[in-house]
Amino acid sequence: MTGANRHWRSLEVPIRPGTGTPTLCPWGHDLAVAGVRQSWSQDYLTPEWLCEACNALPGRGGVWALVDPSPSRHVSEDQVDEYGLHLVLRRPPTPAGIGSIQLRLGCTTFGEVQLSLCSIDRRAILVHVDIEEKHRRRGAGSVLVAAAAARGSRYEWTTLPIDRDPTSVAFWARTGAPGPAAPRPCTHQLEAKVVPAAARWSKWW
Repeated sequence: MTGANRHWRSLEVPIRPGTGTPTLCPWGHDLAVAGVRQSWSQDYLTPEWLCEACNALPGRGGVWALVDPSPSRHVSEDQVDEYGLHLVLRRPPTPAGIGSIQLRLGCTTFGEVQLSLCSIDRRAILVHVDIEEKHRRRGAGSVLVAAAAARGSRYEWTTLPIDRDPTSVAFWARTGAPGPAAPRPCTHQLEAKVVPAAARWSKWW
């Protein structure tokens, strides 16, 4: 993953995947009851929302921004500039190999999700999610997982087994995976070595 080149950029306002008008705030309030206000994030160039119930509570703030994870919003390396959050698609070196989607704000990369899509067999494998530690717990991971799932919306998804450290377990318990943690690679993904070569079928099925 490319490092954060401009260390002053950060996810000061938390983000979530989505479009349109939300019905719940990230902290669980029904916005029809709590009240909500919409504005525009000049930094992210995305819609920004304020939960009035959160805002009325001490220390809660209640502001978050929505990031559209759909493939139409993914950009290539040469389309990245200093303005707004970008989901940057990095295509795999070989068909059905491992590519990635990065979340960037200017030159700062917050994290990436690695994935494999086979357009022939319609198999998708989520390989890994990596968020730089100083940018965690701000929604970057959930946005990246949603962006990966959106690229393979009609694929059969599985994932590599998750790490069992508490941080990983808590992340996946909160975010949810696009498929079971029991990879089912097709022959093209096996040829591209998406599943670790040392693995045996008994481990993955």
